[in-house]
Amino acid sequence: MLETSLGEILLRGSAVYLVLTVVLRVVPKRHIGSIAPNDIIALVIIGSLAADGIMGDVSGAADIVLMIVVILLWDYAFNLAEYHLRWFRRVAQHTPTLLIHQGQLLPENLRREKLTEQELMAALRLRGIDELSRVRQAVLEVDGDISVIEQDRGAS
Repeated sequence: MLETSLGEILLRGSAVYLVLTVVLRVVPKRHIGSIAPNDIIALVIIGSLAADGIMGDVSGAADIVLMIVVILLWDYAFNLAEYHLRWFRRVAQHTPTLLIHQGQLLPENLRREKLTEQELMAALRLRGIDELSRVRQAVLEVDGDISVIEQDRGAS
């Protein structure tokens, strides 16, 4: 038996999921990493709910199970919407950001992504690149990784 009303569980679970989704959307993508933001939300909330259940801080096991189901359904719904609806994908997901173009640093894009030149140069050095002039493009991808395309051998 549920100790909390079904409506309250649906409302609280939905509200927390949606608020966290919006908050994670405004966080610069390099801080999120390679896990999709809505998957992070689902993992954090489920982990927290499971911990509450294990510690006995909740009123009933059925409430915990239902809240987990609500969170997983929202996560699944967001994944489906991102896959099938282009307009939703543009709202819910970050887009790649060009950081270097034809050996030229794009400082405005670095600022927008809260990425320092030193951090970018460190990422280039990890790929064996020690000069900006060797880079045709460097892109901060939606998963927070920086991909680099080197200049053609004949170009500088």
